[in-house]
Amino acid sequence: MSTDIINEPVSPVQRDLALASGIGLVSAIAVLVVIFFMVQLVLDHFRNPGRFPIRSVVVEGYYQHTNHDQLRDRVMGQAKRGFFNLDIAEIQQDVEELPWVEKAYVRRIWPESISVHIEEHQPVARWGEDGLLSNNFKLFYPPGKALEDDPALQVVIDQLPQLSAPERRHAALLKLLQTTEPLLSRIEAPLIGISEDERRSVILTMKGDVQVVIGHRLIEERIERFAEIFRPYIAPVYDDVSRVDMRYTNGFALARKSAVTNTSRLD
Repeated sequence: MSTDIINEPVSPVQRDLALASGIGLVSAIAVLVVIFFMVQLVLDHFRNPGRFPIRSVVVEGYYQHTNHDQLRDRVMGQAKRGFFNLDIAEIQQDVEELPWVEKAYVRRIWPESISVHIEEHQPVARWGEDGLLSNNFKLFYPPGKALEDDPALQVVIDQLPQLSAPERRHAALLKLLQTTEPLLSRIEAPLIGISEDERRSVILTMKGDVQVVIGHRLIEERIERFAEIFRPYIAPVYDDVSRVDMRYTNGFALARKSAVTNTSRLD
C-alpha cells in the first residue's frame, strides 16, 4: 500500500488574499485600540470634577420638618466628585438617613444641578418614649432638639395615641390601633393608647388613665364587646371608673375609684 502526497503550488492570487486578510485584521485591531483610547480620553475629560462641578441642589416635594440646610449638606457632600461621577444611590441613602425623610428620589439636572424629591414620614402614633410610627408602619426617631424648637409640632405629637410593646411589635400594634380607634371613636370612647407586654397581653388606655384589660386571647372580640358595653354601662359612671377587665367569658369586671371593692356585671 502506498500513499501519494500531492503538493499543489500556491498561486500568487491566493498568497495576496491571505496577506490582505492579515493586514485587514491588524488594521481592524489597530482601529479598535485607537477608538478605545479615544473613548477613554473623552470619558476622562467628562469625569474630571473640575470641568463639571455641581453648583446647586433643587429640592422638590412637600416637606415640613426636614431641615433644608442638613438636606443640602448631605447632597453637596458629593458635589466635589463632579456631575458625571455622582453616586445617585449613595446620595439617596444619605438623604433617607435624615430623621423625617421616608423616601428620597435623586437625579441629575444638566449641567450643574442635583434634584432631590423627598417624602416625609406622616406620624400617626407615638412609640415608646421618643419614637414615632408613620402611616406606612415605619418607626423613626426625630431629634429631641427639633421638637423643642417647634412647639407646634410637639403639640401635634402629644395628641397622637401612645403605643408600647416589646421590640419589633410596632407594626402589629399599629394594625390593632387602626382597627380599634375607628370603632371606639364612633361610640365616643376616648382611646389614648395601647400597650402590649411580653406575653402579648393587651391593655387599652382611655382618657383619665382608665385601663381596659383585654388580655392575650380573643383580642378583637373582646374589644368589640367593650364597644358594646361602653355606652350603657361605662359612660354613665366614666369619671369614677379606674379599670375595666374584659377577660371574662360572658361579661366584664368594673373597678370604681370610689368603691373599696370591684363590682362586676354579667351580660
